[in-house]
Amino acid sequence: MALIEYELTVNAPHPVVYAASQDYSVRYQWDPFPERIELLGCATEVGIGVRTLVVAKSGLTMEVEFVQVAPPTTAAIVMTKGPAFIKSFAGSWVFKPLSCGTTKAKFRYVIKTKKWAIPVISEYVASLYFKRVVKARLNGLKQYCEQGA
Repeated sequence: MALIEYELTVNAPHPVVYAASQDYSVRYQWDPFPERIELLGCATEVGIGVRTLVVAKSGLTMEVEFVQVAPPTTAAIVMTKGPAFIKSFAGSWVFKPLSCGTTKAKFRYVIKTKKWAIPVISEYVASLYFKRVVKARLNGLKQYCEQGA
């Protein structure tokens, strides 16, 4: 199992940072990861039980379900369908208010790969990929929010 965490301070209030992270109408302006994000079923916004199709620019495709939605502090998902090499995937984005209108933003992903070939190598490769992804996403969100989102 691989645990990937990245956190940083965003110079914007936590409700603003949370809102930008969950507003799919602005997501493509800051998030370098998705090619396409689609709420499934009749959903028009995120909520517990809402499933979302995420297609990454790399081609990686995942269906995830929101298991926690607590504005303006937390959103968490689990994978319901995904790439053949990933056994399980869960992620949480947590936004904690700090002083002077700043926010500590923390992204956390937990990944288990399927036990093909050499398990240690598959988790290592997945970990490297998602470490790069999580840093790029959080830095993109920071830049977007600090430019007056």
